[in-house]
Amino acid sequence: MKRRGFLRAVAAAGAAPIAGAAQPATPRADSQPETLPGSDPLVPVTYPRVFTGRQLSQIAFPLGGIGTGSISLGGRGQLQDWEIFNRPDKGQAPEYGFASIYVRSGNAKPQARVLEARLMPPYKSTAGLGPGGAPGLSRLKTAMFRGEFPIAHIDFVDPKLPVQVSLEAFSPFIPLDAESSGFPVAVLRYRVRNPRRQAATVSIAFSLENPVGMQRLNPTRRMSGDQRVNEFRDADGLQGFFMMNSALEQDSPLRGSFALALLGAGDGKVTRLAGWPNVKWWASPMLFWYDFSSDGELGPESSERRPYASICLKRDIGAGAVAEYTFLLAWHFPNRTPAWSGWDAPKGHENAILGNYYC
Repeated sequence: MKRRGFLRAVAAAGAAPIAGAAQPATPRADSQPETLPGSDPLVPVTYPRVFTGRQLSQIAFPLGGIGTGSISLGGRGQLQDWEIFNRPDKGQAPEYGFASIYVRSGNAKPQARVLEARLMPPYKSTAGLGPGGAPGLSRLKTAMFRGEFPIAHIDFVDPKLPVQVSLEAFSPFIPLDAESSGFPVAVLRYRVRNPRRQAATVSIAFSLENPVGMQRLNPTRRMSGDQRVNEFRDADGLQGFFMMNSALEQDSPLRGSFALALLGAGDGKVTRLAGWPNVKWWASPMLFWYDFSSDGELGPESSERRPYASICLKRDIGAGAVAEYTFLLAWHFPNRTPAWSGWDAPKGHENAILGNYYC
C-alpha cells in the first residue's frame, strides 16, 4: 500500500457508518469468563478487557509502524514515551502535546476540557506535576480503556459534558504485509456523539510542541536560539503543520521532521496557530486556552511565537448524530547512528549513519 493509499483508506474508514460508535464500552453479555494458566481461578479474565480507575495509570499502548519507533497512548488518553528518535527513551515527551474539546449545546454555558481523563498518581514529573502538559487545565472525569493490538479504544466519561466522546487510536498493520505495516504514523480518531435533542457545536484541537531537536533530547548540546519552524500545508484533504529545525546539522541524529495533520475536515471550519504566544512564566498554554475556550476557534496569530502549534476542527452536530475528528502524527528521523542508539561499532564508525528502512 502506498502512503497516499493509506490516507485514502483511513479517510474512507472514517466515512463508514458509525451510529452508536461512541457508546461506552462494556463486555459482551454472552462472553464467557476465561482463566489464564497459572492464574487465580477466583479472578476470571473476561473479554473484551476493560480497564478503569487506577489501572489507567499503568497503560502504555504503542502507536507506530513496525520498525519505525513508537509513541505510546496512556490509559487516560495522553501521549507518552515518544520513542521515535532512534533509541529507547521511556518517559520522553514534548512539553505540550494534547487534544482539547469545546462544546456549545443550546443555551447552556459552553464547556472546554483537555481531552484526557484527570491526572492521577504516580506523579513522575519534576516537583510532582511540573509545568509540562498544562496540569492546571480542566480535564474529563474519567475514562474506560480497552485495547487489542493494533487498535486502542477509550471512552471518556464526564457527566458535565453534553456530548459523548471516544478515541480510536491505531497505526497501519496488515498481517503478512511489512511494507504497509511500516509507516511511521499514528492515527487518532475522536468520535463525538450528541445525545441531546438540540444540535451542538463541537471543536477539537490538537496542540503539540515541535519535537524536532528538543533541547531535552540532548541537554549537553548548545544551540544558538530556537530555530524550530512550524510550516502550515494544505493538500489532498490533509491540513496541518510540517515541523522542522534548521539549527541541526545535516548529519545530526536529531535532524528530521514531524507532521501534525488533520484528515477529512470536509465542511467543518478549520483554524490554526503556528505557535502559541511567546510570554514569560509559562503563560503560553494559558493564553492558548483563553483563545480556544472562548469560541472553539483559534487565532489570530501572535507576532512573537513559541514552537507549539495547534490545529482545530469545528463542526455542528445534529441531535443524535455522530461526527469524527481525525488527526495524524507522522515522523521522519533518518540519521540513526551506533553512538546515538547505544550500540557498539568498529572504531571510527561510531557516528556512521545507518538509516531507517522506513526512510
